[in-house]
Amino acid sequence: MIHKTLTFLLFIALSINGFCQRTDNFRSLPEKPYNGKALTVFYNPSGTPLQNKESVNAVVYKYTDYKWEAADVKFVKAGKEWKSDLQVPINTGILAFKFVSGDSIDNNKNFGYFIMLNDKDRPGKMAPGGYIGWGFARSPNYGKNIPGYINFKGISDTATYHWLNQEILNNQKSKSLLARDYAIALSSYMGEHAAPKLVLATKYLTRTDANESELLDARYISAILIRDKNLTDSINMVISQKFPNGSIARLAAFKKLSSIRDIDSLLVASEDFLSKFPEANTNAKFNLENRINYGVIYQNLMVFGRLKKRPTDYVGKYIDSLPYNMLTSVYYKLIGIPYHRKEGDLKKIAEDSDLFVKRFEYFKANQPASMAYLSPSEWKSEYQKTFVATVSSDHIGLLNYQKRYQQALQYAKEAQAILDYNNAEINNQQALSLKMLGLNKDLQVLLKKSMFKNQSSTEMIAMIREAFVKERGSEKGFQEYLENMKNPADKEKELKDIMESMIKKEMPTWSMKDLNGKTVNSNDLKGKTVILDFWATWCVPCKASFPGMKLAVEKYKNDPDVVFYFVDTEERGDTYKTENAKYIKDNNYPFNVLFDNRLEGMKTNSEVFNKICKAFTISGIPQKLIIDKNGYVRFISVGFRGSATGLADEMTALIEMTKKAE
Repeated sequence: MIHKTLTFLLFIALSINGFCQRTDNFRSLPEKPYNGKALTVFYNPSGTPLQNKESVNAVVYKYTDYKWEAADVKFVKAGKEWKSDLQVPINTGILAFKFVSGDSIDNNKNFGYFIMLNDKDRPGKMAPGGYIGWGFARSPNYGKNIPGYINFKGISDTATYHWLNQEILNNQKSKSLLARDYAIALSSYMGEHAAPKLVLATKYLTRTDANESELLDARYISAILIRDKNLTDSINMVISQKFPNGSIARLAAFKKLSSIRDIDSLLVASEDFLSKFPEANTNAKFNLENRINYGVIYQNLMVFGRLKKRPTDYVGKYIDSLPYNMLTSVYYKLIGIPYHRKEGDLKKIAEDSDLFVKRFEYFKANQPASMAYLSPSEWKSEYQKTFVATVSSDHIGLLNYQKRYQQALQYAKEAQAILDYNNAEINNQQALSLKMLGLNKDLQVLLKKSMFKNQSSTEMIAMIREAFVKERGSEKGFQEYLENMKNPADKEKELKDIMESMIKKEMPTWSMKDLNGKTVNSNDLKGKTVILDFWATWCVPCKASFPGMKLAVEKYKNDPDVVFYFVDTEERGDTYKTENAKYIKDNNYPFNVLFDNRLEGMKTNSEVFNKICKAFTISGIPQKLIIDKNGYVRFISVGFRGSATGLADEMTALIEMTKKAE
């Protein structure tokens, strides 16, 4: 170990001056770079994934004030190279570059392109952050690397320790900031022999003028690394005395809050907690380590407050405190679920959707600190993809519900820039907006593009039929016209994929009752192709698939050898049969409904579904089983991908292949 340590220290001594990680592809001027000064970076893409690209730019990761932050950098052609002039921030210790062209990137084959900086104010010294920025960038286990930059297993804890040690020796102001990471690396490097130095670290961090963050780091070292209960208790006492409403008190209050099971009591206690321990200026690292999640508290107030019909508008009160990483989850629970189930006050749901979108758009303009590793252009792209995937369709639908068609259309256009008409729900909402705005020419373009992608709804098919009849005077030839609108390449690929997924497994026998109480037995269905669609009244994607299943049912309504059964399963309580019958009737679905069996002692009616889950190793709903005339399961279709026409075509292909199966 001594020999390795001496060798490593020799390497550090030789690398005391800042350097550019020169390769045949990467260099900088001046060769001895400084913080706070100008720097020119050159990149030669020869032999890299960016060779012969028409444009090359970069993302630069700056280790500034001991944190990574990303920025976009434009490069211009300079002979065989690309170059860019930069002004290095004064508090930056090291730079890392990722070169990009479209979707192609070059990160030096996961070694990275790094430039360590000299300190312009201290001759012969590295810029603050230089040593440890280099160490952390290659130490993913410490959680302070650059997410997504290089796929690197990581240097040893010994190496990380030495980079930390070198940073602290050369930049004493970093001592408090890095003490905890230093202790972790030291402990991993030296094992039980690290104890004396760890005790010294806690003494430094518990000095008279120590702040709460330093005391909390001392607490961590004593509790986790030294494992000295008496020392930990002593530090806890100091923290509680110096900061009576600080992190230790907050942790105790949060644990108490987390133990409450009664919702009414939880709502009262949550508001009391936020009053006594507001999130502003709390120790984020301590919160994360101890799972003190303010986002969950805001979520509970919003969701449970709505559930309990509290008069307080918790959404309006706390929406501006909700962190970015909680927005999609809370939006789905508070907006998405009731909107799709058509439950509650849609006007209030629409108003809340506006508030959530306003919060989303705040983060669009104000990049969250947790996303600092993304450059502004990367953040814009990441934000838009997330928003479109999780919020756009519901918000557009609610805007249409409020007759705010122009705004709905604008959000739809922004979504299409990413989706390119590959989402039936957004296509449907955009079609409604265009129709209500009288933009018929644009509507016809949308309908054609959507059908080409086979991402259309039953409402859109009605619009296409209306235009077809208007032009030709009758519906004659409409189905053929509709089929010809679809991309033949997609149809061919889907058929190939379906054919490869065919199985032949015996279906367990079953017996269930329908809406009228009549018993249906599997043995009585031999000779027929049977489609069992397992669903539940509470299942949003199950219900979302029904318009597509209606298309399939109607296509085969005159075929006596094909039967569909919609099996209501995994229901609790005693009212689901009534709710089921009402839902089917209200939506005019021509479905044969069966109710799964609830055996004695079962909490849900799931006897048949449990049996097939075990037989075929599946789970979750919606699940569609296509069974041949001899009682063998030939296909299992899971979930719903969003397109009514796509689902109807999938069912048609599955049924036709099953009918021909031997």
